[in-house]
Amino acid sequence: MAVEELASPRDATVSSLTRRLHGYAQGLGFDDRAVRQIVEAVITAMPGAEDVDALAVARNWMLQAAR
Repeated sequence: MAVEELASPRDATVSSLTRRLHGYAQGLGFDDRAVRQIVEAVITAMPGAEDVDALAVARNWMLQAAR
């Protein structure tokens, strides 16, 4: 039986936040790839931040980028 690799905690956080931002991002015209890139940048800029704080920053960055 093969042992599957488990996603790192960072990957799990990126996936979770990307899913949570999906509807908001679609409303602004972002595709999933762009949202994932923004979420990764937020996590890099704010290591150890709570999800709610990272979500707020990601939404702000998306809003600024959509202008």
